Amino acid sequence: MLDFIRHPVRILHLNVRTEVHGDEERTAVDIKLGFDLPNRALDKLSPSLRASLYEVLDDPNLPVLGPDGQHLTHVKNPQLGTLKWAGEYAPVGLHFHTGNGRSAKGDLLFPEATFGKLAITAKEGGTCACVARAQILPNPDETAKLVGLLKHEIPATLDSAGAVDTEVEGADDE
Repeated sequence: MLDFIRHPVRILHLNVRTEVHGDEERTAVDIKLGFDLPNRALDKLSPSLRASLYEVLDDPNLPVLGPDGQHLTHVKNPQLGTLKWAGEYAPVGLHFHTGNGRSAKGDLLFPEATFGKLAITAKEGGTCACVARAQILPNPDETAKLVGLLKHEIPATLDSAGAVDTEVEGADDE
């Protein structure tokens, strides 16, 4: 599963809705996130994914970049377009660094988020453009802050250390 620390993300869209938890109705927000990652991040999804999308650019006019034989920068099949990665992962920690930068005060922290609907577009040069959905259960103040961040780019941390694919887990229960 992907993870990153203080990486720039853009909040592309918010969908505010109501969820029922027991007898209680809670405000839930679906956050559509956009971000670029180095293609090495694909190795966290599958060890063979990066090599299936990228190759070494065979151009004698370019300088040799050194001993890194895994520096794959050329998109093999750009006709593939955007690829969708199946799975919903929870719990993930989603931290928007919106405070003053010296402490977590003013930041938005969602330790029980669900992360999924990941779409990946391979780009020349070794970058992946990603769009994903995070689902959270914010309080009213956090919801208001999120609305203020809509269409803005902010640093964020995604911690997937304890996350499991909830779609796979649900299939095992049936």
